[in-house]
Amino acid sequence: MLVLAHEATVTGAPMNLLHLLRWVRDHTEVEVEVALLAGGPMWSRFEEVATVSELPCPEVVADLLAARPVVVPRRLRAWFRQRADVDLVYLNSISSTTFLPFLAPDPPVVVHVHELEVALRTWFAPRSLEVFRNRPDRWIAASGAVRRVLLDELALPEERVLLHHEFIDAAAIAARDRDLRLHERLRNQGDVPADAAVVLGMGTFDWRKGADLFVPLAAEVARRRREPVQFVWVGGDFHQPEWFQLDSDRQRARVERVSFVGPVADPVPWLQLADVFALTSHEDPYPLVALEAGAAATPVVTYRNGGAVELLAAAGDAAARGVADHLDLNGLVDRILALLDDADLRGRAGRQLQDRVRAAHDVAEAAPRLWSDLEPLLS
Repeated sequence: MLVLAHEATVTGAPMNLLHLLRWVRDHTEVEVEVALLAGGPMWSRFEEVATVSELPCPEVVADLLAARPVVVPRRLRAWFRQRADVDLVYLNSISSTTFLPFLAPDPPVVVHVHELEVALRTWFAPRSLEVFRNRPDRWIAASGAVRRVLLDELALPEERVLLHHEFIDAAAIAARDRDLRLHERLRNQGDVPADAAVVLGMGTFDWRKGADLFVPLAAEVARRRREPVQFVWVGGDFHQPEWFQLDSDRQRARVERVSFVGPVADPVPWLQLADVFALTSHEDPYPLVALEAGAAATPVVTYRNGGAVELLAAAGDAAARGVADHLDLNGLVDRILALLDDADLRGRAGRQLQDRVRAAHDVAEAAPRLWSDLEPLLS
């Protein structure tokens, strides 16, 4: 099996792929080659589960991914011709479908789509949809929201667009002990008072993840609640232009109880520390971070921004109360305050989420379901 992966960053699509490939390594005899189209800190982790290759002519690959006009060298086309006899080609994310025209005509092709409307519309704008619509044998949708876009906007054949929600190693997160000394160090790192509740956000600073919506959320909660609440955002690159815009908003709004701690190697202790996880994304197909929060039994609040709504609705009545209409700031604040002020509701919502994530989104349960749809194509 040949896998084209757009990058090796610590983000949703590469992480989901890594979980799948680890399961394939441990439970099948299928040989897997992963071609990473761009680098990232998880490169070595992919090398643990598969043979990892880099496409020739990386500058040309970068131009192709960015939709810049470029002359494709023979060496790059030859790389794909040499793999014409693979049994299956698995493209992880729409960025990887840039290379659909280079694939041999015989191997079956599966595209795993982890993107929603804005990502799909902006990516396809400079490209032709024809190959994307006609070459793949199957499309895997990462959520019901993604599947609806593929059917309604791209008019893909319904019977070949399969729904498989994202998955994580939920059992490992749920089994993690809570290290109170570490949590105390995290409070110091995040400038969190000992008596303050913690509302956590997580992700990059790009538009899709909604870090820009985190600051006004913190300001409104501070205005409406007398007891201390610290908002903490984990992740993001402090050299990005988006950070300077975000920090400017924070300073102008004079929001004191919001911290940005940058990337961390292990987010689980932060998820355990949090009283509420706030998903402020503008759009998010099926965020792994919401699954990770659920596995840690931390309740989630979210705008109606994609797949997290499906997760909370399936988890139970208490968990489902965490959904607010999209960009309804006061509605999301209401849900945060309800959880902070009611320990019983907070506990029930967290337990319902944890039960749901472990039952439906643990790699041990979800990877075999996905593989059952891939395996017939191998033969």
